[in-house]
Amino acid sequence: MDTVTQALLGATVGQACFGHRLGRRAALWGALGGVVPDLDMAAVALAGPLAEFRYHRGLTHALWFGPVVGPLLGYAAWRWQAAARRREVASGRLPVANGPPHRGDKALLGTWMTLMVLALFTHPLLDVFTTYGTQLLAPFSHRRFAVDGVAIIDFLYSGALAAALVVGSRAGPRLSRGAAIAALILTTGYLFYGVRLNARAESEVARQLAAEGTSAASIRCYPTLFQPWLRRAVVRLPGEVRVGLLSLWEPRLVEWRRFSPPEHVLVDQLRETEEGRLFEWFAMGQTAARVRPVAGGHVVEIEDLRYGFWGPPDQGIWGIRATFDERGRLQGGIERFNRQPPEGVGSLVQRIWRATFALELEEARSGLGVAGS
Repeated sequence: MDTVTQALLGATVGQACFGHRLGRRAALWGALGGVVPDLDMAAVALAGPLAEFRYHRGLTHALWFGPVVGPLLGYAAWRWQAAARRREVASGRLPVANGPPHRGDKALLGTWMTLMVLALFTHPLLDVFTTYGTQLLAPFSHRRFAVDGVAIIDFLYSGALAAALVVGSRAGPRLSRGAAIAALILTTGYLFYGVRLNARAESEVARQLAAEGTSAASIRCYPTLFQPWLRRAVVRLPGEVRVGLLSLWEPRLVEWRRFSPPEHVLVDQLRETEEGRLFEWFAMGQTAARVRPVAGGHVVEIEDLRYGFWGPPDQGIWGIRATFDERGRLQGGIERFNRQPPEGVGSLVQRIWRATFALELEEARSGLGVAGS
């Protein structure tokens, strides 16, 4: 999920499991540990825009990363606290003996290490519930795992964690810990609720297709932003792709928008490049292509169908683009592109709200929605 939510999760883990021993600094250090795996985004600055597809949610999101790196970060955190303890003793603010336990005491080294292990380890476990794909077994396997439970931004999930942290900032240790534990139980159940909703969405789409006499379809549904009920459905049939929205809050017939995948040698040529293979792997095969004639050749675009704004059904929110001359020779490099929302954030939220709760305007009902990564 988004980095802010990962920080909230790490902080809540710290407050729930370690606040009674480390105080409120457990939440702060848990938040820091929760965002460390997303430092892999630095690869974009070092290796260019396509590096996000290759490296994000890779090594730092593998299951081994927390147990291996967590103790090192925990040791660093403890050293920081031990240094603070020495300064407090030297200044006379902390008794040398017979005082209450201090977070920098050597006896708490293992606690600091465990805190950072859990803060790092829960990060990929949360990310795997989104659509983007997480390499849990990297570098031993580059398989991307995604269970399509929730979007990258979900106000209900993030809000529950934030509420527990607010309680923790104002309450005593016992209530603070109870609030954090309750939030973790509630949000974990919410993630599995999202997975169940996605399975229901795919079953409902299959039922609707069967009712119209359509079979031999590949059906995938994906969460959209901010809430769990509105799902983006992508159906692949021989010679046709359909994209539409289905609300699990009040299911109704999906109003499909359709396109036929182009059969063009330049599409195959782009997909066979290193960048094309990378993008197909990243998008887990859920792509759509388009060929546009231009002066002196053609422009070929391949886009990720798992995500999309309101607009043409074969458009996503990011993809790769290449230009070929009249002889089919690649001109220049292959670039990544991002599509901007066709409207402001306020209008986008309104569309999602209306489509989710059966209040949609006509244009919202025939739209495509936005899926979270």
